[in-house]
Amino acid sequence: MKKKKQMDGEYSIAERLKYLRETRNLTQKALSELAEVSQATIAHLEKGTKDPSVNTLNKIASALDVHIAVFFTTNEVFVFDLKRLRRKYDHVDKLTPHLYMGLGKLIQYAKDIGMVK
Repeated sequence: MKKKKQMDGEYSIAERLKYLRETRNLTQKALSELAEVSQATIAHLEKGTKDPSVNTLNKIASALDVHIAVFFTTNEVFVFDLKRLRRKYDHVDKLTPHLYMGLGKLIQYAKDIGMVK
């Protein structure tokens, strides 16, 4: 069953998977070895011809060093993978200006709506 691309500007799991793999300069084979799944599984998932199980998606997310939620973000739902950020940036002074501003706006918003005091 071929998956249709979403028409609202959001990306499918297939598109996200391929993007994440390519930005890490991984081949399908290399990712499959890291995730301990077959290369055919990666190929089918990227084509959108197979739906991944939660277990498979967890293995792939771990191999890509992202939280599984990254595959399900939308225009209205964002995922800050704080574990990964913490490993990469161990001090606030090391954040990129873009991240620093984005996180600052997020914290201010959380304060504005009463989630953070």
